[in-house]
Amino acid sequence: MLPRSAAQSSVIRSDPRSAAGPRVVAIGGGTGLPNVLRGLRGVLFADRAAEGSPEPNRDERERLVAIVTTSDDGGSSGRLRAEFNMIPPGDIRNCLAALSDNHAQIADIFQYRFGSGDGLNGHAIGNLVLAALADVTNDFAQAVEIAARVVGAWGVVLPATTELVTLVAEFADGRVLNGETAISGAGGRIARLTLLPDAPRCSPRVVDAIQRADVIVVGPGSLYTSLLPPLLVKPAAEAIQRSAAVRILVANLMTEPGETDDFSVLDHLLTIERHLGRQLFDCVIYNTMPVPALLAEGYGTRGASPIVTGTFELNALERFGVRAIGVPLVSEHPAGKIRHHPDRLASAITALARGKLGAWRGRAEVGGL
Repeated sequence: MLPRSAAQSSVIRSDPRSAAGPRVVAIGGGTGLPNVLRGLRGVLFADRAAEGSPEPNRDERERLVAIVTTSDDGGSSGRLRAEFNMIPPGDIRNCLAALSDNHAQIADIFQYRFGSGDGLNGHAIGNLVLAALADVTNDFAQAVEIAARVVGAWGVVLPATTELVTLVAEFADGRVLNGETAISGAGGRIARLTLLPDAPRCSPRVVDAIQRADVIVVGPGSLYTSLLPPLLVKPAAEAIQRSAAVRILVANLMTEPGETDDFSVLDHLLTIERHLGRQLFDCVIYNTMPVPALLAEGYGTRGASPIVTGTFELNALERFGVRAIGVPLVSEHPAGKIRHHPDRLASAITALARGKLGAWRGRAEVGGL
């Protein structure tokens, strides 16, 4: 039986470098970032939750900051983006729900999606709330902050940009496609990904959060549609490059059909370096746990396969000066879905933040997390 939810496994309690605990910035989107946030919330705020403390104040909330990709153009988010010329809210909504207090029923309502209704079918209530708040305030970032207070978020959620961005992909076969949905469904090797506009604005809060962080986490998530888009925002990338924080790439568990076929952990890291013109990361957290055959078979029918990190990749990462840290990360939640175990991943991240893994050289494996 695979480990399932955060509530069903033990967590290494925070032993932070300071009384306030480490400051963590997590970057990405899709299903990967909310999973990271869910685990980190449990670790970073474990003592307060155990004591039944009230919701953290703003300074405490800023110990955990999510910087969320803003390029989605499909589903409910895409419809709202097109109709209201707004930043797509779906990935942001999922992050707010992940950071919500476990007892906040409003978070469940936030995630409710209409299954019928003229004009409502397919929309999540949280997306509609964010659209309404953005319309009232005329400030999407402020709308997100209000929504965070409504759901009782233990952390801060920041859009990666303050304006709409569109992904542009140049494929190895010469095709050029615009838009996340078109790119994801196109198939074929992507040679280059860019943003339109190529230098989108981002909030000063994004840069400030990165500058103040003790640890910066990128991934897991779709390489071309969740991880690269926020990293292509120049002020954010430059702030990460200058940062004294521990900079971590969390490797994916599976390849993605049509995007990262046959990719290794090293391929992911080199793709990011090629796009940014620099190597950003100090560490890579990779999975050491086999994917159960039945689950792997189901994913295999859709063209995905487990990413196995072997000796060649580990030696190459070491030559690049990147510490490779192995953690048994495979978890099944929800049923039939392969996800990173949120608690084990969060424990490894916060251990790096505390410096307990700082003496490790080259490759290492975290056991018993």
